[in-house]
Amino acid sequence: MSLKTIVNNNKLLRKIIVAVALVVPVVVTLLRYIPHPEFSDSTKDSLYILPLVNAILNGSTFFILVFALIAIKRKNILLHQKLMSGAMVLSALFLVSYIAFHYTCPETPYPAEGSVRRLYLFILLTHILLSAAIVPLALYAYARGFAGMVEKHKKIVRFAYPMWLYVTATGVIVYLMISPFYPHSPF
Repeated sequence: MSLKTIVNNNKLLRKIIVAVALVVPVVVTLLRYIPHPEFSDSTKDSLYILPLVNAILNGSTFFILVFALIAIKRKNILLHQKLMSGAMVLSALFLVSYIAFHYTCPETPYPAEGSVRRLYLFILLTHILLSAAIVPLALYAYARGFAGMVEKHKKIVRFAYPMWLYVTATGVIVYLMISPFYPHSPF
């Protein structure tokens, strides 16, 4: 079955997107509660490069999204499609890297106090909530655009696009704020 067939079959598309939208947050939540494998210190040191990789993936996705908007405003549909496909691939790579890191390494608490801590927690909370919401929205928007359903695509993108930008930008900000406190930071 081709991707276009799936996209044009609303029931099947909805089932796939709902399944992904439910599985991703469940897996990410379970990562907090499962025991982490034991590694040598040198292996732990190498695993703490993954948050930097995640920040690079998030930052790259942010800029690709900006360039995709510029491309579509200039009516360069082919470039827009290629950039959005790149954003989807980077987001999928981010998710794999994020899961790998949080499966292998324990959570790092944010030790700062006062207004800096409140700011960090606000950014982190909004990032988490919107990242869960953006998964189905981005998938629907991408599928609708891929299928040439321009009006449906535009309806979703009006609110999905700024959310996705926010999630990618705050992913980098969260990394910059927490990375100095990683026990095995590569820096």
